[in-house]
Amino acid sequence: MDYYKDYMNVRSTGVDLASGVMLISTPFYNDAFFNRTVVLILDYSEKGASGLIINKLSHYTVQKVYPSWHVDALLSVGGPVLGEEVFSLHTFADPERFSQVQEGLYAGMDPVLLALIEHHAVGTLKYRFFAGYSGWSEGQLDEEVAQGMWVVSPYVPQLVFDVPAPKVWDAAVWQLGDDYRHWLTFPNSLWMN
Repeated sequence: MDYYKDYMNVRSTGVDLASGVMLISTPFYNDAFFNRTVVLILDYSEKGASGLIINKLSHYTVQKVYPSWHVDALLSVGGPVLGEEVFSLHTFADPERFSQVQEGLYAGMDPVLLALIEHHAVGTLKYRFFAGYSGWSEGQLDEEVAQGMWVVSPYVPQLVFDVPAPKVWDAAVWQLGDDYRHWLTFPNSLWMN
């Protein structure tokens, strides 16, 4: 067995970078901010990329940070860019007002959507709020993927709304298949080993 090739190598999933795919950080990518994160790519083009970390919760509710919003949900940390700005993912289908990220998933917010959320007006509505976003300049994300910092995965809807945030990375790695599951045995922080 070639240890590096079989155990430490980051294999490609064959999924191309594009808007609507997910990035799964490899366990060898121990950046303090992106360690064991899963990022949903909202926009990808030759000019760069942007996305939201879907498994990093803050310790604050949305209302604690934005007192005029009557939303009890925990605020997620979407990334290190524009941390004072709020972003939203939701299932409220209105392509004229919101950007469609994937089938049944939209990004964006306006006062009407906020009122629907505050008043629990749509029982089936799922939503999340994020402080900040993750961004990459032209070619930067492609280079990070080529260096083995990320694995590109198809969109998995359950990871956004249904799997508890602390379990999202493990669930994302598990769905990648047998070539990746040994990552689940690695310590959370390699420098602790």
